[in-house]
Amino acid sequence: MPSAPIILNVNDDLASRYVTSRVLSLSGFQVLEAGTGSETLALADEHTDLVILDVRLPDMSGLEVCRRLKASPRTRNALVLHLSAQAVGPADRAQGLEHGADAYLVAPVDPEELVAQVHALLRLRRAEREVRVLSDQVQQQRRLLELAMSAAADPIALYDGDGTLIYANQAVAASRGSHHVHVPGRSMDALRVMDPQLESFAKSLDAARRTGQVQRGRVTLSSDQGPRHFEYTMSPATGPTGAVEAVIATGQDVTELRNAEDFREQFIGILGHDLRNPLNALSMSAQQLQRQGELSDRQRVFTERILTSAERMERMIRQLLDFARARLGAGLPVVRSRCDLFDVVRGAVEEARASHPQREVMLDVQGDGRGEWDADRLEQVVGNLVSNALKFSPPESPVRVSAEGLNGEAVLRVHNLGAPIPAEQVPHLFAAWRRAGRSDRERGAAGGLGLGLYITSQIVRSHGGTVQVTSTEAQGTTFTVRLPRG
Repeated sequence: MPSAPIILNVNDDLASRYVTSRVLSLSGFQVLEAGTGSETLALADEHTDLVILDVRLPDMSGLEVCRRLKASPRTRNALVLHLSAQAVGPADRAQGLEHGADAYLVAPVDPEELVAQVHALLRLRRAEREVRVLSDQVQQQRRLLELAMSAAADPIALYDGDGTLIYANQAVAASRGSHHVHVPGRSMDALRVMDPQLESFAKSLDAARRTGQVQRGRVTLSSDQGPRHFEYTMSPATGPTGAVEAVIATGQDVTELRNAEDFREQFIGILGHDLRNPLNALSMSAQQLQRQGELSDRQRVFTERILTSAERMERMIRQLLDFARARLGAGLPVVRSRCDLFDVVRGAVEEARASHPQREVMLDVQGDGRGEWDADRLEQVVGNLVSNALKFSPPESPVRVSAEGLNGEAVLRVHNLGAPIPAEQVPHLFAAWRRAGRSDRERGAAGGLGLGLYITSQIVRSHGGTVQVTSTEAQGTTFTVRLPRG
């Protein structure tokens, strides 16, 4: 059971004080009594809920007692109810309230009215306490949130619905040093004027505010340590009306990772380029040996192995160079000319049949296959997909290739049976260094660098097309390429 509220009844008139105390006690309150201002100040403490205070006391004014109670840290939260039979005019009431009293009653007062007034004041006190507790909790949570955001290793910035910066943590300033412009109170328009490198970042913020959708991107910014690369995510927060009221932007410094990727890709490009010269010399030497004739059967076998391996290495080097071009921003070179996709597909299928005489590769073409494409690049696409289908399908099953000319586009499909591609691999199938293996046996088969499907997707994209895959146990696996006619 919670303890009863403590009320301090202050009045130098014994009879009046007794009546008031009796009424309050019968109503369930704990009542203490005082006859002077000095006694009041001595008795009141942090546990006192309410002081019923006569305005005129023998040693000091009740107004002064009220002022001191409100000024003391121990008693400032106690409620004060002035109760007077002498100071009853409007000016008296106004003066009492101005000195900090919470209510003012004129004696004699009806007991029921007194108790009702006390209950009302105590409800006010409880509400004030609850508000203070909630406020303290909110302030504590806000302090912890600001502390956590401030100490976060990654940059964090908060913008309001108009794009004005509200908050930026220490990592924002530390990441840019003297180039730092993210000062709270500045609008995004002002920031992009002060630092034009923020233009793409500012456009993402505008899109987040306008659409209410998460935005992601990359930006390169100057710092005291040189250019820094950041990946950022902007998360808008909408209010009850659906309007964006705030956007929080979080960033990650990916400079070291980006530099490592650039170095690796530059190294791959240089390596692939420099390997071609000794490989060409090896191939030419083997071809000359073949042309000379007079080779024993054993020598012919070795020479064929050299040429086959050289061709495979040439394909790998070509893939490495294509990968390096794509990842370094140059894109895969595409030289468009008038050609027939069906001729390209027929040539790739015939090559697959020749290199896999034991396998069945079926071909079906329909419609008009002519368009503006890079025939050599499309030959890579068809070759990669057919080779992939042969590699990851049962030896006794056929591989089906179809090409269809439609209005405005051509569609290529390569289908094979066998174990489906695991669903978790499908979203990453066209990433670099990934293979479409579906079992330990298949992964153990001779393979390439894991760049075939990546390069295929890049070639198709360079033509403005799309490549998709469906793979199920019942239907098998189908790669579908759609190419605009140019």
